[in-house]
Amino acid sequence: MLLVIIQMKLSITSVFLIFFFCNSIIGFSQDSIPNTQNLKEDNFLKFQDYFFKALAQKAIYNYRVAIENLEKCNELKPKDVSVLFELSKNYLLLKRFLEAEEFANQALKIEPKNYWVLQHLGKIYLTSNNIKSAITVQEKLVKINPKEREKLVYLYFQNNQLDKAKEIIAILESEDQLTPDLEQFKKRFFKKDLNSSTKKANTLEDLITKFESDKSFETLRKIVTLPTINTKQLLFYTNKGLELFPAQAFVYLMNARALNKSSNYKKAIEQLNNGIDFVIDNRNLEADFYDELATSYTGLGNLKEATKNKNMALTLRKK
Repeated sequence: MLLVIIQMKLSITSVFLIFFFCNSIIGFSQDSIPNTQNLKEDNFLKFQDYFFKALAQKAIYNYRVAIENLEKCNELKPKDVSVLFELSKNYLLLKRFLEAEEFANQALKIEPKNYWVLQHLGKIYLTSNNIKSAITVQEKLVKINPKEREKLVYLYFQNNQLDKAKEIIAILESEDQLTPDLEQFKKRFFKKDLNSSTKKANTLEDLITKFESDKSFETLRKIVTLPTINTKQLLFYTNKGLELFPAQAFVYLMNARALNKSSNYKKAIEQLNNGIDFVIDNRNLEADFYDELATSYTGLGNLKEATKNKNMALTLRKK
């Protein structure tokens, strides 16, 4: 009887212990879920706090403390482009070029076409007098934004790449995009050079010979705008131009002009529609495109579209 009572007590105790243990596990599991959520929220708040502290410290020229806060951000959220960008900017302000370059390149590995980081990297190279690398970055910026071409002219000139500088000047001139500063720059440094090249090559034959050797846009522009060029030659050289300079609106316009003269109106419209996308902030050039479209549609007998495009050209020239 005593043995039975002892066994019953042990069984009750075991059941109690198991019940207690299970409750403890359930309670622990339930508590752990909100703890994980709280941890994520806490890290996010810490990240924001460190980041804004970094911006505040940078604003009062305390770049080292700004970097300390940004490094904490980087620990909480690695590979964040904004953090890497800010780290690079602070290191540049401390004239620590290697670190500035490293963090900018880390950001570009994540976002290779980030316009602002590329601009900043170019600034790092310029400040550290690394002109060749600055040119490489600037060429990438030009592909994103053609307005960056002016800066590329000065960089080419600095690096003694005079032919490339002149070629961009010629392109900008043909698009009526030369700024007053660049106009003065051209007159100051390239006036004699440009005048002598005009004297040396002022006939169609001379220009064609020159183009075969230099393949420059400046020479091509002179060829296709000569009054003595015939339609067949115009078509041939503008087709060559499209191969060499596929982002130059002027070449599309002249190619369409040759196609219109050859009565190939549909192909002319196609080229004009392709080329007009490359016209940037140039109302006169854009108006020329609409005039040429009007010619194409007139040739096709579509007077409604011809009138519409002619009116668009007139409106642009009035502005």
